[in-house]
Amino acid sequence: MLIALVNKKFRALLLLMLAAVLLFALPAFAEDPLTFTVSVEPASLTEPGPVKVSVRVANNSGADLTEPVILQDPDGQVVTAFGDGGQALIKAGDFVSAVLDYNVTQAQLSEGKLTYTLSYNQVDAGGSVVVQTLARSAELEYAGTHVELIANRVIDPEVVRYGKTVNVQYELYNAGNVEIKNIRVRENSSISGTAQTVASLAPGERTTIQFTATMTGTSMTSKGKITYTAGSESLSQELPEATILRATPGLELDNILSADKTSITDGETVTLTLTIKNNGNITYSNISVTDAEYGELFTNLTLGPGETLIKEKQFPLSKTTTFKYTVTLPDNTGTTNTVTSNEVKISVYDPTQVMMLNVMAAAEPAAIASAPADVRFTLTVTNNSSLEAKNIHLLHGGTQFYTISSLAPSEAVTVTRDFSVSQAGKFQFTASVKDALDNTVTFDSNELTIAYAAPTAAPTMAPMVTVAPLITVTTAPIEVLEPVTLQTNRLLHIAALVLGALFICSFALFVISTVIRTRRRSASKNAFDHMELAEKRDYHQPARDAEDVIEEAPAPQEEAPAAPMEKPSDEILKEEAPAENADNGAYRLTREDSLPAEPAQAAAKESAPQTRRRRRADRSAEAPNEDE
Repeated sequence: MLIALVNKKFRALLLLMLAAVLLFALPAFAEDPLTFTVSVEPASLTEPGPVKVSVRVANNSGADLTEPVILQDPDGQVVTAFGDGGQALIKAGDFVSAVLDYNVTQAQLSEGKLTYTLSYNQVDAGGSVVVQTLARSAELEYAGTHVELIANRVIDPEVVRYGKTVNVQYELYNAGNVEIKNIRVRENSSISGTAQTVASLAPGERTTIQFTATMTGTSMTSKGKITYTAGSESLSQELPEATILRATPGLELDNILSADKTSITDGETVTLTLTIKNNGNITYSNISVTDAEYGELFTNLTLGPGETLIKEKQFPLSKTTTFKYTVTLPDNTGTTNTVTSNEVKISVYDPTQVMMLNVMAAAEPAAIASAPADVRFTLTVTNNSSLEAKNIHLLHGGTQFYTISSLAPSEAVTVTRDFSVSQAGKFQFTASVKDALDNTVTFDSNELTIAYAAPTAAPTMAPMVTVAPLITVTTAPIEVLEPVTLQTNRLLHIAALVLGALFICSFALFVISTVIRTRRRSASKNAFDHMELAEKRDYHQPARDAEDVIEEAPAPQEEAPAAPMEKPSDEILKEEAPAENADNGAYRLTREDSLPAEPAQAAAKESAPQTRRRRRADRSAEAPNEDE
C-alpha cells in the first residue's frame, strides 16, 4: 500500500518536471525560427585553394520576418552574393540559398572547417530588440596529393552496317584532388589518325571527346591511349582493344507465323506461334508485335545473335480469320526494321461441314532382300465426315499417283499399287481433298517401315559326327526334321541300297566261281593218271586191275641184295633195247612185270565208269598197307 502511494507521488513529480522543461523550451523555439545549413565542395583538399560553398536559410516560423538576415563569411565579411547585397527578408515558409566561391586558407585547412555566421534582429517579450547570431560550419579534410583520371569509352553503335559511321566517345573524369592538365587522347589508326586534347580538368570535373569513323571493311579496332600531367608528373594510361564488327543481318523471316491447326469448329481455340531466328551478329531490342485485327500482341522483346524468339498466343474464334503479324525490330546498329509475317488462315466450320478422312496403309512384303525391289502397297481411305468427299488425291512425297472421284459418308475405298522402292526405310502416304469452304485439307496415313533382310544362305552338307547315345529317345515327327537331316537320311538310304546291290552281285559271283572251281576239281580228279607202283608202266596198254595183280602175285621169295637206288626218272626214262617190231627205231617205256596181253586187253574193254570205280577201290586198299 505504501509502495503504491510512493509510486504515485513519484510519477506525479516526473510529470511536473517534464511540464517545466517544455515551458522553458518553448521560448527557445520561439526565439530561433530559422534553419541555417552550410556545405562545401570539394570537402577534401591537398592544399589551400578555391572551393564552392552552398548556403541555405529557411524561415520555419509562422510569421514573416520583419528584419532582414545578414550572412557573413569566415573572415567576417558580408557575403554580397547572398540575398540582396548580403541581406535577405524571408517570408514565412520560404528560404534563400546561394552558391559562393571561397579561397580556403592554410589555417582553415588545418582547422578542418569553414564557419559562416547569420545575424538578425528579434524583439523579446519585454519589447526590446535583441541581435540573434547563428553559426554553421562545413567540414574540410586535408588530404595528400591524389591523382586519378577515369576514362570511360562508349562505342555507338556496337556493330556498324557497311558505309555507316561509328562514334567512339571518351568520358574523362578527374577523380583525384589535384588538377590534371594537357590531357591528350589518341585512337587507333583505323578509327582516327588525329589526337584530341583537353587543356585541364579540375578535381571532380568531367568532359567528353568523340571520334567518328566509317565502316568500309569487315571490322575496325579501337584502342585508346591517354597522356596527361598532374603537377610536375607526366602520366599515361591505355584502354584495351575493342573490336567493332561490321553488321551482318541474319534473320530467318520465311513462314515465321504458324498455327497448331488451320481448321476448327465454332468456339474452339487456336494457338498461333511466332518464330524468328537470328543467325547474324546484330542485337534487336524493344521488339513489338501487332496484328491488324487484334492490335498489339507483344512488346519489349529482345533477340540477340544466335538466339531464337518464340512467342505463342491463343485466340478463340467463331469465324474464319486470317492472321498477319507486323514485327518491329530496332537493332543496335541504329536501324529500326519492320517485318510482315506470312498469312495464316484459320477456317471455322460448322460441325457438320468438317471433312475427316482416315488413311490406312499396308505393305507386302514388309522386308526386302535387295534394292530396287517391288513392293505392293494397299491404301484404305474411309470418309468419316458427314458430307461427300470428291476428287480425293492420293500422294506420296508430293507426287500424285491416284484419284478417288467420290467417297460418300462412311464409305471406304481400297487402292492397291505396286511400286519399285530404291531402298529400305519409312513410307507414308497423304490424301488431299477440298472441304466445304473450298480449302485444301490433307490427311496422312500411318507410317510404314520397309526393313532390309539379307537373303538366306543355301544349306550345306553337315559333317558326319558321332552322336553320343541318348538316355531317352523320342521319335520326332518328320515335319520338324531339319532340311540337312532329311538330306543326310536320303543319302544314307541310297548308299545302303547301292551297298546291298553290290553285296548281292558279289555273293552271286562267289557262288558261281565256287561251282566252277568244284566242277574243275572234280574233272581234274577224274582225269588224273594214277601210276601204280609197278616195275614198268606201259602207256600204250592199261595196267590190270588191282584184283588181278593181287591174285597172280608170286609167292614171296628171299630178298635179293639191294640194288643201287635209282631215281624215278631213271626208271621211267631207262633206255632199253629196241624191240623187234619197233617202228622207225623209237623208244618205248614198259613196265618190267607187264601183265599178260589178254588181261590187258580185257581191261581195255572195260567201260570208263567201271574203271573209275575200280581205281577208287584200289586206292582205298592201298592206304592201309602204306600205314603198315
